[in-house]
Amino acid sequence: MFNKILLATLVWVVSFGAQANQPSVELSAHSFENQWEKPMSLDDQTEWLIFSSHKAGGEWVRNAFTTLNVTDPQSLKWLYVADISAMPSLISKFIAIPKMQDYPFAIALEKEGEFTSSWPKQEEAVSVYKLNRLTIEKVEFFESEQALTEFLKGLTQ
Repeated sequence: MFNKILLATLVWVVSFGAQANQPSVELSAHSFENQWEKPMSLDDQTEWLIFSSHKAGGEWVRNAFTTLNVTDPQSLKWLYVADISAMPSLISKFIAIPKMQDYPFAIALEKEGEFTSSWPKQEEAVSVYKLNRLTIEKVEFFESEQALTEFLKGLTQ
């Protein structure tokens, strides 16, 4: 009897864990502005969504893109979104965005933080979402530049 209870509990825990790891977030199409004040779209053609919401994460993405020579993420059906809403507006306007204008790739800027507030994320990690027609099928969190670079490298091959 004890073995049956233990087995049932184990099956329930494993099945609950599997369900908890299955994201069911549906995103809506959205237009962002990039660092050159041009529109960038999250739409049903986007297959990979890369999201950073902290300074180090933004540096990891920049360095990964540089290492992998990614200059046009949209040609890979990627969209990189940086949440800069926590940054003081004067800093973003006069320092951060001008610096981003030197990057060879576009960054969709989330300036208010409202649209991305429900996206799955972890503190001090870069989130990467596998999308299928704006539905998140898989979520990966990267807590280091090296891990992010290796993952993105696999997507480019």
